Amino acid sequence: MIYLTDGVRQRRYDVFKETNGDFYHLAQMTKEPQKALNLTADQLAEYKLNMAKYVLYGRVDGVERADKVIGRTVLFIDIDDEGNYPDTSKRLNDLLEAYSVLHVIYPTISNNIKEGARLRAGVALDRSVTAEEYLKLWSVLLTSVGLHGDDTAVNKSFKQLQGLYVKTSQNAENEPIIYSDGHALPVDEFVKIYDASSKKYQMKRRVIHTDDEDESYLPRWVITNRLMLNTIMDPESNFQRFGGWDNMLTALGGWVFKDTKNFVTTADVVEYVNNKGSDPIEESELINKFKTWAKGWH
Repeated sequence: MIYLTDGVRQRRYDVFKETNGDFYHLAQMTKEPQKALNLTADQLAEYKLNMAKYVLYGRVDGVERADKVIGRTVLFIDIDDEGNYPDTSKRLNDLLEAYSVLHVIYPTISNNIKEGARLRAGVALDRSVTAEEYLKLWSVLLTSVGLHGDDTAVNKSFKQLQGLYVKTSQNAENEPIIYSDGHALPVDEFVKIYDASSKKYQMKRRVIHTDDEDESYLPRWVITNRLMLNTIMDPESNFQRFGGWDNMLTALGGWVFKDTKNFVTTADVVEYVNNKGSDPIEESELINKFKTWAKGWH
């Protein structure tokens, strides 16, 4: 089944079944993408929140974003800030073509707005997979090609939506790749590859720095304040420095509450930053998490 939303704020999926299969839908949406031309970076950020198509291929136990994802039929690999689009997309394409695996690769809406390669690959799977299996497939492919990927869907949120290809004036120079002359990735074979050498495929976290400035001479509070302000402006580029999205939000909330002693202000900031994410925590879930986090703030 195919689960779509318009923007990341929509709380209910638009659900339908593609008779030609889930990957066929992804290939068609890549071949005939949405277009958001002649927009500024700020306008594209708003477009991303409210209009860009997001998708999850697989099976969800219900039609609400908060419902449990049972399995996924397309594996997504997100690459941010590593190399450049032509080189990185070629490396991924060469690997997947070598296996004759059906796939698409396309620039994201942030491509040529933020630095480095900003791309997404979608790989057809020969059966629906669980979160544990998804992690194993993702790890084998990323390790094999020697790239670091955004591990949100395999580490934080199996229900993460992925943005479909949106052609913009900024990313138009980087053409998508559609490889439709092959077969779906054989899940069981790749799970066996992981299980045979699991230590080899353990995720290696990348340390992300916001700049090259030597901060060793600065007081700790200056470094912390810089990090928190950068996080408020661009949480998706900084959440891995906290070890995950949840950790980022509770650290940010504690930082705001420390100086304001106001739960309303703190909640507003946490909600604002959460909503800037490509896969924000559902409102009801965030409220419950906030109550738990607040108990530790003094």
